[in-house]
Amino acid sequence: MARNIGPISLLAAAAAVLVVCATARAQLRDEDALLVYDSRTADSLAVAEFYAGSRRIPGGVGNQPGVHPAVRVLNLAAAGVPVSAPGSISYANFIANLRTPIRTYLTTNNLATRVRCLILTKGLPHRVQDTDVPDNADFPGEGPGQFIPELTSNDCTSASVESELTLLWQDLSQGEAGGSNDSRADGVIFNPYTRNTRSMLTMNNQFIQSNKIFVFSGTGPLWQPNGAIGSATRLNPGDILLTCRLDADTVPIIQAAITRAQNLLYNTSTATLIFDEDGSNLDSQSGTFPALGAGDDYTLAQNSILNDGRFRPAPAVAPPNLRTDAGAGAANFFIGPNLCFQQGILVSTPVILLATYGSNHSGVPLLCDNSPSGTVYALSFNYANGAIFNTIESFNARDYGGLGQLGFAPQMQSADFLGAGGTFAVGNAWEPLADSIPDNKYLVDNFVLGNLSWAEAAWTSIPGLSWMQTAVGDPLARATRSNEDADGNLRVNVDDLCAWQALPAGSAVKDVNRSGAADAVDRAFIVASVRAAERAGLQSGR
Repeated sequence: MARNIGPISLLAAAAAVLVVCATARAQLRDEDALLVYDSRTADSLAVAEFYAGSRRIPGGVGNQPGVHPAVRVLNLAAAGVPVSAPGSISYANFIANLRTPIRTYLTTNNLATRVRCLILTKGLPHRVQDTDVPDNADFPGEGPGQFIPELTSNDCTSASVESELTLLWQDLSQGEAGGSNDSRADGVIFNPYTRNTRSMLTMNNQFIQSNKIFVFSGTGPLWQPNGAIGSATRLNPGDILLTCRLDADTVPIIQAAITRAQNLLYNTSTATLIFDEDGSNLDSQSGTFPALGAGDDYTLAQNSILNDGRFRPAPAVAPPNLRTDAGAGAANFFIGPNLCFQQGILVSTPVILLATYGSNHSGVPLLCDNSPSGTVYALSFNYANGAIFNTIESFNARDYGGLGQLGFAPQMQSADFLGAGGTFAVGNAWEPLADSIPDNKYLVDNFVLGNLSWAEAAWTSIPGLSWMQTAVGDPLARATRSNEDADGNLRVNVDDLCAWQALPAGSAVKDVNRSGAADAVDRAFIVASVRAAERAGLQSGR
């Protein structure tokens, strides 16, 4: 049946298309990313082939179209470097086997300012060891209490591979000899992209290869960018590379998580966001690196959801899809229906954000068989496509590459979350200290409610670089929400703006943010999502 939209609506939709076209380049896309893999490692080859397709990744099973067939690829085997085992890698081998070949590929192909995102695959290392006490950040590490002495003497160079690669062009370890502050690899570098709301492609990166100047402050130390904003010697937001891993316990789990990330649309009436703290304020702690703290993170994230309105099912004031609890004790611990617990607060609806103190909660319920649940609680929930894992646990990203749990401090692993149906994760490969953990506020603002890609949202949430954090999941994925799907076809594009224009003023569908009135704010939500969705659609041929 034909739909009579009317001339005013058609003009408005046409104008919106012009806006989309004018801003399309500000969306991260396939050719902005470099997929790094090693064909000599079966898992790495398999993940790369699934992601980029058999035409780009020869030697696999064949006939795979690829989820992102235009992504750039680097085979470390072709670069002639030794095979790097998964898990931990020495700092020297990180430079020789990962950083140098990536630099060489980008410079040889004149891509130093073109590539904005690096993607690493299962089978490659995810932890860079300290230069003189290799495993000190497996706190207490090598011998009693090695992490704290290394930290307080300003000589801790441990990092995740992904975090170290964000500063690909900086020779951070230059001068490192095991002394205090003798290199910029010691401690944390403030992330100039953190808490941003803009796409990385709007950030100038013409000076990305220039040597940057830093000053340090406090214990650790924390290195701060120095110099005039925008200058060649200052670390500006565009001077970092976004990084992500495609990793989990098995290749099929990775493939399933990547698939769940495509054409992602959150059902705002059923999707649940969990914030489970216990009054100890770990989410707002400001200790060793106070400049990294962003305030009371759980409260700020919850306020973003409430103020936005799209996840508030009318006419409720306290939406059931925002589940919060600040109480201590096992009875105040959120649990799902897929495991049997002795106590806790049951959440059966599909979860899209699991923000919890996890095993650090003051009181974690036992399972019904009297076994501890601190390493399995996330397996109990039902997850919607696009579910995100961000827990306050020091080693929740340790168990990639078969490293397993840390014996003295077993904690929930993001790899296991992905196996339970999760899609994205940010976490800690080594002991991070509470004030450097990722902020839910920016995962919510920029991904759940926003239109940035996963890689962009993840790194706006991570306050420090050359430190312990890693991001896992398809970096090019982005989300839309069911409120913006005005024509009800489970996709958001310019047709939804046309449909929104044609709806009568009193239509509940037209009131995108459930404020009680359809207005310019609602239209702006549609336009913002159309911009992102149309860019992604043009890129992939959808």
